[in-house]
Amino acid sequence: MSDKKLDNLPSIVSAAMLGSLNISVWEGRKKDKNIEQDVADRAGARSKRSTSVHKHLFVDCPPLEAIKSLRGEARIWFNKVTLEWNTPWRLIPTAVYFEIMQDATNFQTRFDKLVATFVQVYTTEISKQAFERGAMFDRNEYPNVLDIANKFRFSINLTPVPLAGDFRVDIGNEALKELQERCEADTQERLAAAVADTWQRVKEQAEWIRDRMAAVLEHDPEAVEEVKTFDTEGNCTKVDIKKKRRPKLYESMLDQGIEMCSMLRDLNITNDPKLEEARKMLESALVRVDIDSLKESPEVQSATKNAMQSILDKFSF
Repeated sequence: MSDKKLDNLPSIVSAAMLGSLNISVWEGRKKDKNIEQDVADRAGARSKRSTSVHKHLFVDCPPLEAIKSLRGEARIWFNKVTLEWNTPWRLIPTAVYFEIMQDATNFQTRFDKLVATFVQVYTTEISKQAFERGAMFDRNEYPNVLDIANKFRFSINLTPVPLAGDFRVDIGNEALKELQERCEADTQERLAAAVADTWQRVKEQAEWIRDRMAAVLEHDPEAVEEVKTFDTEGNCTKVDIKKKRRPKLYESMLDQGIEMCSMLRDLNITNDPKLEEARKMLESALVRVDIDSLKESPEVQSATKNAMQSILDKFSF
């Protein structure tokens, strides 16, 4: 479905832009040459490049871990609301531009607050590390408190999707034609990947729900399994026979599917009618069921499973 030529390239270009999410976080790690040399010597290695050892300057530092956790959350969000393009760039439909930028501002506000908290407790945390790290502690390895805030950055860079005819330098007709053709081919390829990304999201959602329903329907309440206990040396010390648990169903399964369907309405930048049909079929199958019915009714479970399979069969994923 993603190999169709995108003849409406100019309209697609006007309907989207490119964005990259840039988050810099000081990891609190330091290369330890002394330990590296010790490891190499004990192993009899001749080359200094035979090993690489980094030590963590902070042990159990919640303020720094909170920043790292937010970084991961922000990257997951950005990949969810945008489409694949060319690393680090991703395609942002103009239809959701303001919404995305508002969410980005909220992320940045949270990020800045966490950084401010870390800077505020930075000196105290270093003192804690002197106790935690013992002989491995070296105060000279920690940046000055006045510099630490500058090691954190959060931003989104934006740029237009390139047009094949957008060249400003007179390089001769033949060279210009070749560059235009290459640019258009590259843009076509990237846009095809973006379209494939949207189809993949529908496919993965339908497969996930279908397989979950199948697992619940096929569960045998009398089935048992072995649960083994191992000691510190890896030896099995105990074997218990317990009934297999019935796979659990969570309301988030439906919520995430409906949220994705709503998002795909804007991510369909080529206005592909088949993609819109698939999106509507998935959304319709999810909004007419509730989690309680799914948990209790085999009929609803079977109907939901069949609806997901119908989507997968109809669109030849």
